[in-house]
Amino acid sequence: MTTNPTSAPTSTHDDEFDLVVIGAGPVGENVADRAVQGGLSVAIVESELVGGECSYWACMPTKALLRPAHAVAAARRVPGAREAVTGEIDVEAALAFRDGAAAHWDDSGQVEWLVGAGVTLVRGHGRLAGERTVVVEHDGQERTLTARHAVAVATGSVSVIPDVPGLAESHPWTNREAIATPSVPARLAVVGGGVVASEFATMFAALGSEVTVLVRGEGLLGDLEPFAGELVGDALKEIGAVVRVGTTATRVERADADSPATLTLSDDSTLVVDEVLVATGRRPATDVLGLETIGLEPGQTLATDDALRVLGTDGNPVDWLYAVGDVNGRALLTHQGKYQARAVGDGVVVLAGAGRSTTAPGARTSPPPTTARSRRSSSPSPRWPRSG
Repeated sequence: MTTNPTSAPTSTHDDEFDLVVIGAGPVGENVADRAVQGGLSVAIVESELVGGECSYWACMPTKALLRPAHAVAAARRVPGAREAVTGEIDVEAALAFRDGAAAHWDDSGQVEWLVGAGVTLVRGHGRLAGERTVVVEHDGQERTLTARHAVAVATGSVSVIPDVPGLAESHPWTNREAIATPSVPARLAVVGGGVVASEFATMFAALGSEVTVLVRGEGLLGDLEPFAGELVGDALKEIGAVVRVGTTATRVERADADSPATLTLSDDSTLVVDEVLVATGRRPATDVLGLETIGLEPGQTLATDDALRVLGTDGNPVDWLYAVGDVNGRALLTHQGKYQARAVGDGVVVLAGAGRSTTAPGARTSPPPTTARSRRSSSPSPRWPRSG
């Protein structure tokens, strides 16, 4: 799938900012926006599409592609309406609806919002290069950004490919390839039993694929109450999907991306499909973040304190470095990441001193009543204690 990152105005003379954010997904955008609203200068670094996973490969396009399945299923449950459901889902129209939900993988609208909010967008791959320093690589050139107060890491997470012989070489789908596919495979194996696996199995079965779900555990949605997985499993079976619990792939063989894949399963049976979708979990996107420059291990989850400051090797928080969203492993949910982002953005504003405003509306009720929104211009400024 071709993506279309849109260029945006960036500073060429001042590479020092109050806050530098690495990652312009919904979490990074919220950190940046909150800090800008608090009066700070902010640069945000992004190597892909502004808007991130949720906008283009997860939340929004997946819900769009699930919508036809939900609508048809709901109609079929209602007497009088079910009789009107006489045909199949229009696959071409459903895929077009998905494309619109993903803005056709064009981030110009989000770039316009970001720049309009006062955030400086820097295109390229950002990595830490020491204290309060971020190096951005783009088109063979490097640019160094310095943060006066803080750096916030909001690089999200990536799909895990299990260590199954032949799987990585078989051109497997992750959520990205699956949601951006221009066509629906005739036969699809879904490896995994969580939320992502269940959603993709539902949408592709509803669109006409012959879907087989391979679940390692005893049922779907293993982190929830058993009845939840049973309900989802029953719904999948109603639309023709096959759910095989206690089953894993032990080997995958495939000549090339255009050939069928043959999966050898844990019961020694085989399954031949046109595509293999891997939905077995996610890991933090910290492999090439430059963590080694501050003494941390590349690829690790960034443990934080309750202020979301990254914990160093000594267990103490690094006072200038924050980890927000999936990278801290607290909850891999967009809305939770955005909640964290607002807290971090506001926190950096306060620590930077930009939140120390004495301007507040008030009223005096002695006759005649008076109102004011600030102090008199000649009033002395209050003395604030020094921070630190």
